Amino acid sequence: MFRRRFLLLALPVLLLAAAAIAVWFALPRRTAVTVAVSGTPGLAIKGTCDVDGSSRDLTGAVPTRFVLEGYRVTYSLTSTEDAGEFQVHTAIRDQVYGSSGSGSPPKKGVRGWVKSGWWGATPDNWIEPFNREEQPGWLRPPP
Repeated sequence: MFRRRFLLLALPVLLLAAAAIAVWFALPRRTAVTVAVSGTPGLAIKGTCDVDGSSRDLTGAVPTRFVLEGYRVTYSLTSTEDAGEFQVHTAIRDQVYGSSGSGSPPKKGVRGWVKSGWWGATPDNWIEPFNREEQPGWLRPPP
């Protein structure tokens, strides 16, 4: 009788706990995104980023890099100068996933996004140039 009661009560609890642990370890993890900017040395860069709903400004001079860590990362970089150019490379876990440039003179900006996937999956990502004067909609909107 005791064994039967144990199986009816403890076994479902153990199975539920094992399933909860498996789901916990499979959840998306924060992703460290490195946005490296190269090009004409000293060219002023300004932009914004949104990391998991929290916005901040990005400023610097070429060459520079920004490390952004979160589940959803969106960034946009431009230069207001009339000469020079810059190139943006996005890397996740030291592997470059995309690059785009401003052209010379820097009439375009560069924007992109990264969204974490389930454990073991490659994060979804996108990078594209945009006209800094018009700022049209995304070619592939952030998730």
